[in-house]
Amino acid sequence: MMVKRTMAHLIMTSAVFLSIAALDTVPVLANGEEPSSLAFPDEIVVKFKPDANLPYQDGVEPEVGEDDGLRETLSHYPSLTFNRLFRNYDLQALPIESSASVFQRYFTVPVPEGADPGNLLERLNQSGVVEEAYLKPKPVEDPGVIIPNSTPVQPGDDSNFSSQLYANAGPLGHDAPYAWQFEGGDGKGIQWVDIERGWAFNHEDLAAHQIQMLPGSTIFPSSADHGTAVLGVVSAVDNAIGNIGLANKAKPMVSSTIRAAGGYNIAEAILVAVDALQRGDVILLEAQTSYSTANGYVPIEVYPAEFDAIRYAVDQGITVVEAGGNGSVNLNNFQTIDGKYILNQSSADFRDSGAIMVGASSSSVPHTRLYFSNYGNRIDVNSWGFSVHTLAAASPSATTGYQSDFSGTSSASAIVTSSVISIQGIAKAQFGAPYAPDIVRNLLRNPAFNTPTGNPAVDQIGNLPNLKGIIDQMSPPVVDSVAPSMPSNLTVSGKTTSIISLAWSAATDNIGVVRYEVWRDNLKIGTSTATSFTDTGLTPGTAYSYTVKAVDAAGNLSAASASLSVATDNPNTVTVYYKHGYSTPYIHYRPVGGTWTTAPGTSLSPSEVPGYSKLTIAVGTATSLEAVFNDGNNNWDNNYGNNYIFPLGISTIDNGYITSGAPVANNVTIYYKQGYSTPYIHYRPSGGAWTTAPGAAMPASEIPGYNKLTINVGTAVGLEAAFNNGNGTWDNNHGSNYYFSAGTFTFNAGTITSGMPTANTVTIYYKRGYSTPYIHWRPEGGVWTPVPGQAMPSSEVAGYSKVTLTIGAASRAEVCFNNGSGAWDNNSGRNYFINKGTFTFNNGSITSGSP
Repeated sequence: MMVKRTMAHLIMTSAVFLSIAALDTVPVLANGEEPSSLAFPDEIVVKFKPDANLPYQDGVEPEVGEDDGLRETLSHYPSLTFNRLFRNYDLQALPIESSASVFQRYFTVPVPEGADPGNLLERLNQSGVVEEAYLKPKPVEDPGVIIPNSTPVQPGDDSNFSSQLYANAGPLGHDAPYAWQFEGGDGKGIQWVDIERGWAFNHEDLAAHQIQMLPGSTIFPSSADHGTAVLGVVSAVDNAIGNIGLANKAKPMVSSTIRAAGGYNIAEAILVAVDALQRGDVILLEAQTSYSTANGYVPIEVYPAEFDAIRYAVDQGITVVEAGGNGSVNLNNFQTIDGKYILNQSSADFRDSGAIMVGASSSSVPHTRLYFSNYGNRIDVNSWGFSVHTLAAASPSATTGYQSDFSGTSSASAIVTSSVISIQGIAKAQFGAPYAPDIVRNLLRNPAFNTPTGNPAVDQIGNLPNLKGIIDQMSPPVVDSVAPSMPSNLTVSGKTTSIISLAWSAATDNIGVVRYEVWRDNLKIGTSTATSFTDTGLTPGTAYSYTVKAVDAAGNLSAASASLSVATDNPNTVTVYYKHGYSTPYIHYRPVGGTWTTAPGTSLSPSEVPGYSKLTIAVGTATSLEAVFNDGNNNWDNNYGNNYIFPLGISTIDNGYITSGAPVANNVTIYYKQGYSTPYIHYRPSGGAWTTAPGAAMPASEIPGYNKLTINVGTAVGLEAAFNNGNGTWDNNHGSNYYFSAGTFTFNAGTITSGMPTANTVTIYYKRGYSTPYIHWRPEGGVWTPVPGQAMPSSEVAGYSKVTLTIGAASRAEVCFNNGSGAWDNNSGRNYFINKGTFTFNNGSITSGSP
C-alpha cells in the first residue's frame, strides 16, 4: 500500500524541509557534536519549473533529455538518474489539489561516484526548465515536541465533566483532554463569535468570560436556551462547578441575527463578526433555513448574501463553521430555483463558501448519521447530534441550568467549533501563525486522522474529528506572501438575453490557486473554484465589463485580468451563418418593416464553424429579418431581386438556400498513443489555414496511454496534421504530414487506424483474504485510483472475488489490496504487478488463468 499524506501535511513537511535546506552551516546536536552523515551519500534536489511537465515517476531521464541543456548534462554524466523526491507516498494516487501540485516538480539526483557536486549543481541550475537545484540536507537532531500548556485545564473539579462524553478520546469523542495538554489546545489566544439569536451571559458557568455582544445585536428571549447551550459546549468556564467548555480559554463573543435596527439579517451579523476578529479566529454559524425547492431545512449559505458574507469571512483568514441543517435533505440533489446544484461538489454549478459544514451523528460507536441530518458531499465533518450535556437557560437573565439532551446539527457544530479552536490555538502557540481556513477543513476531512462513520458511503456526513490524530500530524503552516499570476484569456463561452457565461485560462501560484473572484463593472459578483462562471439575472441588450482575479490559500489576490466587455442578447435576434461566397462578406439588412442599414451593410465575422461567417442581429420586436449579401465592392446576391427572409433564431444560408439552425460541421477525432509526455497537434482543415505552431495540446483521453482531441473542420472533408512535443521535436511523416478524414481514428507510431483504440484489460480472481476486498490500482506508470480503490464483487467461482481493469495501452497493472478500513496487503511495500489477461491471486501468489 502506498503511504498517503494529506495536502496540508505535505505542505507543512515541505516548509520544514525547505527551512532545513536553507542552512548555510552544518547543524550540531544538543551535546555539540556534529551528526554523522556517513550513511547518506550526496544527492541533489531538483525543483523543475511548472512548464517542464514531467511525469511524476522514477527514471524520467528521457523526458529530461528533451531540454538541450540537460541533454548535454546527461551526456557528460551518463549514469545520472532523476527519481521522485517524495517516494513514500504517491502524489499521483491522491486527489491532488493545486496547492499540492508543486511537489510533483521535485526530483532527486544521486551524485555519481567521483563527480564534483558543485559542477553538477552549476550545470543543473543553468537549465531553462530547472527552477532550483541544491544539495539535499542530511539528518540532524529531531525537532522539539509541542509546547506544553502553561495554564493546565482542570476538568476534575467540574462536576458534570463525566457526563460530557463527547470530549472523550476517539472513536467515541473528539479527545479534547489530549488537546488540553498543549499550549493553545484549550483555545488560549483565539477569539470566536457565536452567530444566532439569544443567550444568558450571566450563567454561573459563563459569567467570568464577560461575553461581549457585538454592535447592532439584540437578544430574542426564547432563543436564550439554545445560545447558552452552544456557549457551554465551547466556553463553559474551567471552574469548580458544572461543565467545562472544550475550548474554555478562547475568548467568546456573540453577534445576533436579530438586529437592533430591526429585522433578521444573518449576513450582517457575519460581517460585524468579521470586523471583530483576526486571521485564525473562528465564527460559528448556528442557523439553517427553508427554501422553496427543498423538503426540509438547508444550510443558510444557499442564499447569495449569506454565501458572500461567509466567503468574505473565509477570505480574511477566519474559519467559519456552519451547521448543515436538520432537514433530512440530500444536499447533492438540492437545486436552486434556477435549477443549479450549488451544494454538490461534483457539479459544475458548485459554489464553495469555504465554510466547514457539519452533519449530525449518533452518540454511540460506530457513529451513524441521525435521521434528521442533512447529508451529501458538501458535508465536511460530523459530531454528536444527540445526548450532548451542556448548559441551559430558562431566560436571558438565567444564572444557572444544565441539560443532557442538546441535539441536532446545532450541538454537532458547537463541538466541531471547539476542535477548530483547539487546532488553531495550538498552531498559533507552536508555530506563531494559525492555519488558513482551507487547511483546517482539509485536516478535519482527512480520514487518516479522524473517525469515520459506520458506513461512510451511506451516511455521507464526513468524519468525526479526532484531535489526537490531527495534533500528532500538525506541522508549521506555510507563510505565503506571493500573489498568484493574473488570469488570462477571459472570454465569453455563451450568453442569452439574461445570462453571460465566462471562461478563462488558469492562473499560477507558488502554492496553489484556490478560487477566482469575478468582478462586473468594478463590483465583485461571485467566486468560482473552476475557470468558468455564469452571471445570471442580467438585463437584455445591456453591455457589461468583466474582470477576474485569482486567490491563493493564504488570501493573496492577483492583479485583475484584462477586462472583457460583452452585452446580453436582445429579446428578439436573428443569427445568420453565411457560407463563404465572398472573401469578405457583408450583410445589408433591416428588421422586416424597419429601416435598412447603410450599404454595403455590416461585415460578417468568421464563425466557430470553419468555412462560415456569422452575425447576430437584434431585430427589436420584429419577427423576421430581410437581407441581401455583397462583397463590399458592389457585387450583390439579392435572391434575384426577391431578397432573403430569415426567421427569429439561428439560420444557415448556403448557396442561396436557407436552413434552420447552425451549420453541421465535420469533426475529426484523433486518439494519439503517447509518444511525447505532452503531445501537440499542428493542423489545418484540408485546404484551410494552419494553426499557429506548436498547435493545440492534446489532453489525456478516457483510455489510459492515449491523448485525444476532437477538431471541428467545418465543411472540409478532412484534416492535415503533424505532431510535436511543444519544444521543437516534430513527427511530420518525414515531411509528408498525416491526413485524417472526418470521423474517429487512432494514431500509433505513425500508423493510422479507423476507430477508437482497443484498451488492454486485466482480469483478477482474488481468493478472499478480506470479507469485502478492495483493489487500489493503476495502469503501470499511470494514475492511481482514490483510496481505498474499488470493491471487488463476488465471482462465479465460490470463494473468489473478481474484477476486470481497463489499462489502456499499458501492458500490466500495479495493484495492492485492502479491506476498505485501513488493513492492506501491498506485497511488503513492493505492490503487485499483473500482466494483461486473466490471473488468479491466492495468498500472495499470482497464477495465469481463472481458478
